[in-house]
Amino acid sequence: MEKKRILFIVNPFAGTSSKHNISDQIHKFLDQEKYDCQIKFTGYPQHGHEIALQAVKDGIDIIIANGGDGTVNEVASAIVGSNSTFGIIPGGSGNGFSMHLGLGRSFQKAMKAINDGKIITIDTCKLNDSFYVNVAGFGFDARIAFLTKANKERGFTHYFTTTLKESKKFKAEHLKLDIDGKVIEGNFAAAVVANASRYGYSFTIAPTAQLTDGVLDIILIKEASVPRYFLSAYRFFNKTLHLSSLTEAHQGKRIKITSPNPVYYHLDGEGFEAINEFTVEIVPKSLKLIIPSDTDVK
Repeated sequence: MEKKRILFIVNPFAGTSSKHNISDQIHKFLDQEKYDCQIKFTGYPQHGHEIALQAVKDGIDIIIANGGDGTVNEVASAIVGSNSTFGIIPGGSGNGFSMHLGLGRSFQKAMKAINDGKIITIDTCKLNDSFYVNVAGFGFDARIAFLTKANKERGFTHYFTTTLKESKKFKAEHLKLDIDGKVIEGNFAAAVVANASRYGYSFTIAPTAQLTDGVLDIILIKEASVPRYFLSAYRFFNKTLHLSSLTEAHQGKRIKITSPNPVYYHLDGEGFEAINEFTVEIVPKSLKLIIPSDTDVK
């Protein structure tokens, strides 16, 4: 049997732990009879995207991202619509998409999936001119993502302390959403457009979201006092946020979001400068993805 060509794209700066021996670990656990392996390291933002684009052009069969949700986005967005198959080794701080796939933070589970898992074809999302695979957010959560991106510190503690600090300046955003022709307008702490269910750190933002259902899940977090948000935080962990009186849940295939004031946004946890207008669309069955053989991911 001819070996498949597999490329591992490693972000050495992701997460809080060192990746100095990651190459040895990959070679140790990879099925060498099945794969012809290459490993490349990223050196700067969007380098993973560049490497993956070239790998697609070169006809690499399987492209694996090792890093956090930002690395996942860089690599996956380059593979959308191609013949290459995408996979993940979790190596970041939050690892939201990995959590949704049932990989958790486990290197060994990810390598087992690569060796003998299964391949499904999932939906992706397009926000203006950029693709994402997990979650996009607009408003307060995106502001936190933007601020933490600018800081070299990583991990939940930094994310949490930034949230506490910024909550003192909290102000809801006035958003107008057109969801497949249905218009919703009001003041919201955040709007989330999800393809999968998880933020990082096991926060479940869209419990009903599925990667293969052909629709986007929209969670609107209503304007309220900061203490009410903190009192409802437990819903992120018991997967009931969509049932809270603080939220509205919708589904759609195309969403246009506008605001009179510029709004911060994030793609798969990577924060970006505020702008006024966004269009999000589902791109059905556009990415081949490796998942564990014993996981029923939808």
